[in-house]
Amino acid sequence: MTKSPLRLALAGLAACASIGSASAATNLITNGSFESVSQQAGTWTIYNKLSGWQVDTNGVEVRNNVYGKAYDGANFVELDTKKNSSISQSFATVVGQQYSVSFYYSPRMQVPLNSNDIIVSLNGVTKLTATGSGQHQTGNVWKEYGFDFVATGTSSTLTFAAGGVSNSYGGSLDKVSVSAVPEPASWATMLVGLVGLGAITRRRLR
Repeated sequence: MTKSPLRLALAGLAACASIGSASAATNLITNGSFESVSQQAGTWTIYNKLSGWQVDTNGVEVRNNVYGKAYDGANFVELDTKKNSSISQSFATVVGQQYSVSFYYSPRMQVPLNSNDIIVSLNGVTKLTATGSGQHQTGNVWKEYGFDFVATGTSSTLTFAAGGVSNSYGGSLDKVSVSAVPEPASWATMLVGLVGLGAITRRRLR
């Protein structure tokens, strides 16, 4: 039985909507906004363990609206504790699949450029450095950073490390996300659906 153009169009749109919403909703990073810690408002603490993350020996500083507000939720982290520190997380990937990494960064207020770097690496390879000067800045000024990559293994590791002067004052990090980028076939399905729906609409207007 041949499907009508309307059914084909709606099926294409439904399939694309399902794929798109699933991709948008699935963050492969655990505790990407650092909300697993019940940090009291207006305080900060250095932790040696943080849900989902591997923390180096210098720990990670979780802040709840101290020297600025979080971008997402109540908490954010600073990676220069008593000295430069780092956090990393491994997550499952599919070989050949493209992924998108995003996160929010802010230089620390009143701290110069040379002490605010956060170096971002994937599987040990540096991908970018988020940086900025916090001089003459009040609170956090969040900016989104990101990059795409194609997985070469069944697991990938994302690392954030403080750079620059190791003096207990450094950049802030929040809302880390990694998600799969829809395959080209998914977009083709959506295009078929849109074209079909457009054709049907034109017929009805005649």
